Amino acid sequence: SAYMTARGVPGLAVAMSINGTMVWSEGFGLADVEQGVPVTPSTRFRTGSTAKPLSMAAAARLQDMGKLDFDATVQSLVPTFPVKSRPITFRMLAGMLGGLRHYRLGTDDFFNSTRYDNVLDYVETYKNDPLIGEPGAQFYYSSPGTNLQGAMTQAAGGKPFPQLVQELVFGPLGMVSTVTDRNEDIIPLRTRYYERTGGERTYRIRQSSWGNGERGVLLNAPYSDNSNKFPSGGYLTTPEDLVRFGNAMLAPGFLKADTLKQLFTEQKTTDGKATGYGMNWFISKDRLDNPIYWHSGSSVGGNSMLILYPNQKAVIAVQTNL
Repeated sequence: SAYMTARGVPGLAVAMSINGTMVWSEGFGLADVEQGVPVTPSTRFRTGSTAKPLSMAAAARLQDMGKLDFDATVQSLVPTFPVKSRPITFRMLAGMLGGLRHYRLGTDDFFNSTRYDNVLDYVETYKNDPLIGEPGAQFYYSSPGTNLQGAMTQAAGGKPFPQLVQELVFGPLGMVSTVTDRNEDIIPLRTRYYERTGGERTYRIRQSSWGNGERGVLLNAPYSDNSNKFPSGGYLTTPEDLVRFGNAMLAPGFLKADTLKQLFTEQKTTDGKATGYGMNWFISKDRLDNPIYWHSGSSVGGNSMLILYPNQKAVIAVQTNL
């Protein structure tokens, strides 16, 4: 309640499991402010970049099947992507070491209005952009880089990317509330999306939401078609489904032991500097030196957080519609 009041959050849901058992799942506030619809554990929120570990899991399944090599170069699977200053591999992209840019301010990267039917189509819009850094040399967080990962995953799997993620991840893990975020589809229990005036400009492209830091008027969020970013930030889900996914990452079974180890091994730059990032997972530790694997996500009208505590066998997920 204190968090929602301080941040002006209309609706929030949280779920937590310990040792594979869901111990808490609850909704707070409103999924639709205008209609007075309450948030429940079944309310579907936008993932933002918590989509990245989900998409990575599809590629990891393909790796386990021998269909994808984490050290494959981009051109071996996506030959239409131009050769850059040095080879870029799938592993580099998954570690944010590919040198690709992130979203640009004041553009349609974040507030996209174009429907894309294939992950390759959006890659075409930035494939000729110059790199912002030498591949491998520095950590640059890049959602376009993750979308290029998705194109590589699609090529390795031989099916449209959304179909692969459904067949390889969502279906096997019983994530029945998780779908690609398509605006035109009728999706039951989808939340409405909100923002408040007074936020920092960041990627906002309408001045009505800018301000001087105050938490002001609640607004309906601007339109955004997330078909340009399915791999990096384009799913709808619930905290319960995120927790189910997190549990599958705590021990071998869904993925092979060596593959899990690679996902949660902190990558390093070419000069040996640790990045705090594995393969689409942030890597950190608590005060007692226990590992923590996590990913946050911010999207138009939504924020998400997924946190894994492997030593405690605990998983927690929180999502909001602001």
